[in-house]
Amino acid sequence: MKLAGAVTQGSGPVNEDGWGFAGDKGEVSVAWVFDGVTGINGRNVLGSGSDAAWLVAKADARLRGLAGLDLPLPAILDRLVAGLCADWSAARAGLELAEDFDPPAACLILAKRYADGWKALRLGDSCLVARMGDGTLMTALPDSGFDHWLAAEARKRRDAGVLDVKKLLAEFRPQLLASRRSRNTAGGYGILEADAVAAKFGEYLDLGWPRELLICTDGFYRGVDHYEMFSDETLIAACAARGVARVLAEIRAVEAGDPSCERFPRFKPADDATAVLLGS
Repeated sequence: MKLAGAVTQGSGPVNEDGWGFAGDKGEVSVAWVFDGVTGINGRNVLGSGSDAAWLVAKADARLRGLAGLDLPLPAILDRLVAGLCADWSAARAGLELAEDFDPPAACLILAKRYADGWKALRLGDSCLVARMGDGTLMTALPDSGFDHWLAAEARKRRDAGVLDVKKLLAEFRPQLLASRRSRNTAGGYGILEADAVAAKFGEYLDLGWPRELLICTDGFYRGVDHYEMFSDETLIAACAARGVARVLAEIRAVEAGDPSCERFPRFKPADDATAVLLGS
């Protein structure tokens, strides 16, 4: 498949998303999207950007050397996580970390072409929508139950006059930390982080030979699950017809029209958003 379009846009001064591909634009062999997990530590310890952006940059650099190799997806994930563990070990040397330090993490979705069809690797809540040759869809979508609870609680605080996201993060840190402590555990959810156990929690999908393939972060998928601008089917159709950059502009317009999160309850007005569309 060819690279039909790609877009990434931060919601603040630091974009914690990332994306890449191997091959050339006319014949893509593998493509991926990262979504850095917003930190809740109160300060960054890994440079002037953010800890999540640091991890995404390291993971992206590692993946650019791994994604094109003739390896099954679990082996690629094993090597990626091992490399991140080495990066984190070097970076944290000499750092004093709080006992409740929340380590940097990211969602990852990667699609790779093999001799018997396309296959995907997923860690976290990034999204995949594939349209098959017969028009049917195959999807991998976020479980947004916790996000919707958080949005409802945040709306109560905003109604009481608390509008600052940093204050909201501080108030909800215990709940966020409890959720994040279930990462890469039995009964929890998988996420990419610099911990060997992360390699055991990849989700794998056999996609066959899709006609179109959209991979994106949850900030882009808000157009479906928060704003109800699209269904899965109309989202991929809009991306194919108008381009992912135009679709993101439409999503941003809705967010700009609801800066206080009143019409569409959500934890923060906008999120980093990234999407990659492959087409036949």
